[in-house]
Amino acid sequence: MADTPSRSPAPTLETVPPEIIALILDFLVLRPPEIGETRPVAYNQMIVDEPWFEFTRCRRGLHSACRASRRLSEMARPQLYRVVAVWDETAMLLFFRTLYNKPDYGLWTRYLSCHMTLTCSSVIRNIRELLPKHIHTFGWPPSGSGALGEASRHFLSMLLTYLPQMVISEGDFDHVPQSLIYFILMYLTKVETVLLQVPISDDQEEYHMLSAQMGHVKNLFRDDPLNAPFQHLHTLLLQGDPELLAEIEEGECGCDLPEVWGAQPRRYGPLFACFPKLSTLEVSSDDGVWTTMLDEPRFFLHADNPPPPFLANIRHIYLHNSVAYPGDLHHLLLNAPRLETLYMSPRGDDSLRGSVDDNSSNAHPEALDIALANHAKHLRNLDVSWEDISGFESLVGPDGRLTSLAEMRSLRNVCVQMALLYGTPAAVLETPLVELLPPNLVELTLEDWWWSNVDLLDTLPEWKAPEKVRHYQAQHRYRMSALRTLMQFARDVRSRLHHLQKVVLLCKIPWTWILEGAVELEFHFENVKSMFLAQGVEFSVRSDEV
Repeated sequence: MADTPSRSPAPTLETVPPEIIALILDFLVLRPPEIGETRPVAYNQMIVDEPWFEFTRCRRGLHSACRASRRLSEMARPQLYRVVAVWDETAMLLFFRTLYNKPDYGLWTRYLSCHMTLTCSSVIRNIRELLPKHIHTFGWPPSGSGALGEASRHFLSMLLTYLPQMVISEGDFDHVPQSLIYFILMYLTKVETVLLQVPISDDQEEYHMLSAQMGHVKNLFRDDPLNAPFQHLHTLLLQGDPELLAEIEEGECGCDLPEVWGAQPRRYGPLFACFPKLSTLEVSSDDGVWTTMLDEPRFFLHADNPPPPFLANIRHIYLHNSVAYPGDLHHLLLNAPRLETLYMSPRGDDSLRGSVDDNSSNAHPEALDIALANHAKHLRNLDVSWEDISGFESLVGPDGRLTSLAEMRSLRNVCVQMALLYGTPAAVLETPLVELLPPNLVELTLEDWWWSNVDLLDTLPEWKAPEKVRHYQAQHRYRMSALRTLMQFARDVRSRLHHLQKVVLLCKIPWTWILEGAVELEFHFENVKSMFLAQGVEFSVRSDEV
């Protein structure tokens, strides 16, 4: 009888090559939602399209992998702690406990986000209620934990001693949430990106205690500078409280709002100064004020406040949902002399600060155009826009134009509204487009937007087919003028813009160019596209309805 061939043993998790496991775990790497998102709802209530859905599912998968076997745990745990999002008080306190008991875990974290406003009364109250339950579960810091372990032990000892006497209503406990984040950040010695949710209302105190504590880190690590934290942190995200923002927009906020509200990045200069490698700043829902604190009344210069400019080392700034006006960006550029990237998307509300008395065609002394000419020598990427600045054109530049762009040799990538180049549609015939742009431009996005279009914003979402057809028919002359301008630009492009590779036209009101069921967007631009292609430039057009 012939011998039965022996079967290979069935593969098990222990026999799978580590490279395969690593590839599988890569699919579970956590990617947090973009800045400005509210913290997630209950796990079981999430739907697939929610920003936090994939994040929570991947985190749960990594957590399960850590419990499957010792081998899998060793590979999955660094991924689990690589991206950490703290969205409630329990998670913040228990994460601090984990780092206190196992400080090596902090070496894995590259991204940390905190989705609570630390000076909110509910956050302070919840931490006060959680501490008696959890403070006794903290162990003794591991041997060799150094100055950080000793400082953490002292902090916990102080809380344990004074907790019974602390009363939230009397303000004794106001700074504890800030201190918790401070200690968490110090354990994350290789963190690269941090998101902090910050106040947008005067009802909530700014993070003065956090900034002050950060300023003492150098003294804490003066005998061990190689292990000092914050040496790898290059990106800071300041997220204006999105939950309060939603309440304000829906008229459900119970707080007293100032005339202009939002996150106040100028108050975080001491914090910026604590991060020696900080190069990128993102802010959501800022209040638009980018002057220094020295310019504000009743300001007293303390030793902890760095001298202006308070954005001295920042190279990239991204403003999301901002109410900054052109004059505000003038001050931003003054305070960020090394800036390479400036991006701003507008909030689109009606809160204008102050007024401009100069009705002439000259630029205001604080015009954006003047700052670009004098204080933006390193700027390579510019993308700013507004819905309407009628009556404030002098804060842009002469006749409401950014005339300095044509002389900015450092600019490589620009996204600009036609209104900022020409002022009015009638002025398009005065100057060829090629003469208004930076000479070393590589990529250009032109937004088809004029201040007069703002009148359509309230009704545009409700337009039915008849309104869209009427608008399309009314815009015939404008389309012909715009196409002539683009064709002339395509003919002239190599006479001055020798490095240009890509041009995009962004149509903010699609019904100017689209007639549903009859005319597609691309129909109007075939000749323009061919003309650019003959010059070696890629041209495309897309619609991005306001």
